[in-house]
Amino acid sequence: MLAAAPPDLDESDAHRIIDRYWPGTRLRLRRIETLSGQVIQSKLTQKYLEPQRPTTETVITNTYLTAQEYDLFAQLPTRPLIKRRAAYPYHGWQFSIDVFEGALDGLVLAEVEAQNGQLWPGDLPSFARCEVTAEKAFTGGALVHIDAAQLRALLAAWLDEAV
Repeated sequence: MLAAAPPDLDESDAHRIIDRYWPGTRLRLRRIETLSGQVIQSKLTQKYLEPQRPTTETVITNTYLTAQEYDLFAQLPTRPLIKRRAAYPYHGWQFSIDVFEGALDGLVLAEVEAQNGQLWPGDLPSFARCEVTAEKAFTGGALVHIDAAQLRALLAAWLDEAV
């Protein structure tokens, strides 16, 4: 978790991610757009942790959708989560910085994918406040169930602990 987006974050190539979660399932509908609203990609995703695997290993299955298929799934009742995502190069690694919108405004998370089977090799990067990878409260499926007041309380608890 970050206290804020890094001041040198370049959002010129950022995109908006609109996730729609179906409560009680491992499924989400995702649309990725340019910041001006042009659709880049639509997909149906199943995402979950296997109990015997580390929390850093998530099982993800994507089915890429046409606009018509997306519109069909979008008719089902879901809980939305919206964020802007920008790439952030740091010490030879590529991080993704997610700046949340709407009820989750103020939440900023970073993630880094493994490179050649290797995980991030050290302590938290200098721009991060605390590690929340293994915390269920910071998964998209959990975040869609909280409002702005609950988010403020969650952030206050975590950021106070990180100081």
